[in-house]
Formats: sequence, structure tokens, C-alpha cells
Amino acid sequence: MDTAIVGAGLMGRLLGWRLTEAGHAVTLFERSAPGEPESAAHVAAAMLAPMSELPDSDRAVFHMGMASLEVWPQWLAALDVAHGFDGAIAVAHRSDDALLETFERVLRSRSDEPPKRLDRNSLSELEPELGPAFARGLFLPGEGWIDNRALLDALETRCGEIRYGQRVDLEGDPLWERRRASFGAWVDCRGADAGEPGLRGVRGEVVRLRAPEVTLTRPIRLMHPRYQLYVAPRGNHEYVVGATQIESDNRSGVTVRSALELLSAAFSLHTGFAEAEILALDVGLRAAFDDNVPRVYWRGGVLRVNGLYRHGFLAAPALVETAIQAIEQPELRTCASASMAS
Repeated sequence: MDTAIVGAGLMGRLLGWRLTEAGHAVTLFERSAPGEPESAAHVAAAMLAPMSELPDSDRAVFHMGMASLEVWPQWLAALDVAHGFDGAIAVAHRSDDALLETFERVLRSRSDEPPKRLDRNSLSELEPELGPAFARGLFLPGEGWIDNRALLDALETRCGEIRYGQRVDLEGDPLWERRRASFGAWVDCRGADAGEPGLRGVRGEVVRLRAPEVTLTRPIRLMHPRYQLYVAPRGNHEYVVGATQIESDNRSGVTVRSALELLSAAFSLHTGFAEAEILALDVGLRAAFDDNVPRVYWRGGVLRVNGLYRHGFLAAPALVETAIQAIEQPELRTCASASMAS
């Protein structure tokens, strides 16, 4: 089947890759120019943390994440993309101990596999450079990270033909009506730009650093009264520090306030970040529905995959599987607005 995908971000490329592997002819339409990525996936820390997200997400997201964790290792091995699945660590400064205690209490009430408590010695065994600064923490087994930009690059030549610089309007455009018959199926993966009913943009800002004096091998979540702050490794002493979470669809640059908070948090986690090189200050716009749960559904004869919010990399394999089932079962297209992933 000839399949058209609008949007060549994470979901567009992953879905294109899996469809191509299954024998489909895939064309992706991407409004941005080559080498000028605009997707939230390009900015993301790409943490795979279903348990860490559980206190602030729907249980459906948790199940998507757990299912996806079983798939990611095989996919990443096939694509030769750097990653780590050695677990994640949550810590807090003394003044924020109550936040760590609440985090642990919620996880123990909602998860079948509670986090492991760490004292200074056991924390130092996992991450030696954290021991001097933190007396305790929590270990979340199985969680990990992906090199997001390496993944997007690896998918570029495997996901079908990407037609850059082509905006496709799926609603009321005469050109769309002429294009429609050219493909057996259309999939909308435009994220916050899709303009779907009930969809909103959530702004997130991150800092990318190169820190030769820092050696952390796992994602570290630092309890913070305003944001879910984390430091995610990228290899070669590079790290992504994020992320602010602002209810806004503003795509302008990182604010001074956000930059100061993110950089101060990194320094408070590890003093070696003081001499780090700032590689980038980036902004991404996450798409979210009111319940913050991703959805796969038919509307107007187009399969919509959207609302990934903070959970794009976490839930992507599960969403891709759902989308492929929908494409390969034409009878489901009569369900005008049936969600198949929430």
C-alpha cells in the first residue's frame, strides 16, 4: 500500500520505517527544510522512564511505556543508535526532601515494582560522582535514554522518501483533495501544528552541555518545586538538561529565567557542570490533549497520531504498532473518531 505521512518528526519517521520494513511504499511530507528540524523530538531528552512519569501521567501511558521498553532495544540495535537501559536515579537536596518522599510514596502506591532506596554508599556505587552531594536517592530499574538526534538521523534514510519544504493542509485545501487519491492511506503526525480539536501546545526548554569534568551514566531526576528536572547522558561527556514545562505555544527562544534555573540545577547536581560548554539552548513544543494521553484515531479519512506530550519516546513503539494495525485494517476507518491508544 502507498502511504503518505505528514510530518517527519519522531512518529512520522518511526512509522515510515516500520511500514517500509513491512513492504509499504511510504512518502513523508515535511514542511521544514533539510537540516533545519522543527520537531519536538529534535529537542527532547528522550528519556524512557515509565515509572518516573507515573506520578504525573495516566496509567495508560505507563502501560504504553512498559510495552515500548520491550521493543526499543531491538529497534535501536537494528538502527545502531546509542542508548542506555541501566536504570534511572532520583535525588533531592535537603530542602526538597519532602518532594522525594512524596515521589516515592506515589510510586509505591501505583507501581507493582517499587523503587529501590539508596543511601550514600549504594548511590555512590551506581553513580560515584553523586555520592558526595546526596545522602540518599531512589533507583528506578530498567529506565533509560536514547540519543534522540542519532535516532532521527538513522531513520532518515530508512523511513521512505522525505519531501522537505512541503506543507500539506489536510483540512479544506483544494490541493489536498487532489492529492488524497494518490495514496492508499494518509497519516497525520504533525504534532502541535496539526490543529486537532482539543490539542494544545506545551513549551519545553532544554540546555545541551559538554562537561568533561562530569561522568554520569544514567538519567538523573532532580526533585524541583516547579519543574521535573533531569540530566540525561549522551556519551562523550555530553548531557541534556531539562525541561521547563510551560502551558504556552510560544516558540521563541529560551528565556533568561529558564536558562538560569536549568543551569543552576545542573550545577547543584554536580559542580563539574560549572566548567561545561553550552552547546545549545533549545525550545520544543509538545502537543497534548486535555488528559495528556497520546491518541491514535481516524478523523476525516486520515489516521491521526498525536498528543504525545512528554511521552513521545516513551510510548512511540506502542503507538506505532497501533497505527500500523489501523492502516492495515481498512474497516477501522469507518470509526470517525475512535481512539485506539488511550
